Amino acid sequence: FGSPVEKHVELLKQFRDRFLQTNYPGQQFVKLYYAYSPPVADFIAQHGWLKAIVRVLLYPLIALSYVLLNVPSQLFFAAFFAGLMLFGLRLSRKQN
Repeated sequence: FGSPVEKHVELLKQFRDRFLQTNYPGQQFVKLYYAYSPPVADFIAQHGWLKAIVRVLLYPLIALSYVLLNVPSQLFFAAFFAGLMLFGLRLSRKQN
């Protein structure tokens, strides 16, 4: 997104700090990310078309980060499981 203080980047940093850095698997993911992302980011920065694609691909992660950081967990999980149940009902009706 071009800047470490850009609002989407700040949101992803908050997600990293609150959800990834608090557990061992998350810490290992962050360690791998920082080890391998600089050359990947340089490559992406040199190709405008790729930069646009990566940006679009990041939006779902940004949206999920926003929800997890701002919606109470009980409400999030209730909505998630309600959505799964509705999806399952829809699939079962299509099969009948």
